[in-house]
Amino acid sequence: MATAMSSQGEERIGGFKYVRTIHPGATTAVLEVIQEASKRRFALKQMLESRASSEDRKRFAFEAKLGMQLFHPNLIRVHEFFPRASPPYFIMDLFPAVHMKLPIARPTVYPMPIEQLHRIIEQSAAGLQFMHEKGWIHRDVKPENILVNKSGDVKVIDVALAMRPFSLFKLMLGGKAPRQGTPSYMAPEQIRCLSPRPECDIYSFGVTCYEITSGRPPFRANSQQDLLQKHLTERPLPPSAFNPEITPEFSDLILKMIQKKPEDRIKSFEDFRLAFSRIRIYKTDPDPMTVRNRH
Repeated sequence: MATAMSSQGEERIGGFKYVRTIHPGATTAVLEVIQEASKRRFALKQMLESRASSEDRKRFAFEAKLGMQLFHPNLIRVHEFFPRASPPYFIMDLFPAVHMKLPIARPTVYPMPIEQLHRIIEQSAAGLQFMHEKGWIHRDVKPENILVNKSGDVKVIDVALAMRPFSLFKLMLGGKAPRQGTPSYMAPEQIRCLSPRPECDIYSFGVTCYEITSGRPPFRANSQQDLLQKHLTERPLPPSAFNPEITPEFSDLILKMIQKKPEDRIKSFEDFRLAFSRIRIYKTDPDPMTVRNRH
């Protein structure tokens, strides 16, 4: 982490005072900072140049610039990018929260917010729907990239791998997308390096919802290659096979999202949200239509 020391002995990055490290990563670090001029608190994401490749630096700049274009309540907003700083950094909303992998991996420390789960999934889908409407495919939808605060508010993060669907010209030339993403959540067409399409995120979000509600992903394997092959060929068990409290309606909806062929899946996040608004996740959940009518 690169900081400068002020005459008062405080660490600073540009016009921001360092408070604490939120997340130390391999090639970047996310810090809590205070803007000296406004006294407002922000999150600052800084490139660790000594550990980063040229590809990492390009991805970092892309994430910053795209983040400044996407304004939605369920997406983290990037306010400013400082590409000429050494090392470069950008400023984001500060959103005190945990990501949704923690309740799965460490449930005794981070209990799953069962009562807020319907709202969490709905907000996540809303953020991804907005990205699609703006012409972007996220390409790395997973529980780690869904932040939830104590009130159940959601921010989808990390658009570093986002791409637009290929143009007709690029498709005619047989263009390939880089095989990027997280193996446990990658759609079959993403594994095959085909053009990014909204259906890729639908699949990954289906896997994410499967894991959040059942406690495990639909596919497990001893090697990455075997895991990718299961995404391509193996028929998943319904999530209710691992958690019998999941309703048949929600189980069927998730299976519809993780069909092997994109054309067999739910067509859009708008369609998902419409269907999801009418069903319960767990058998003990209140009827969402009744809850909505009360409000």
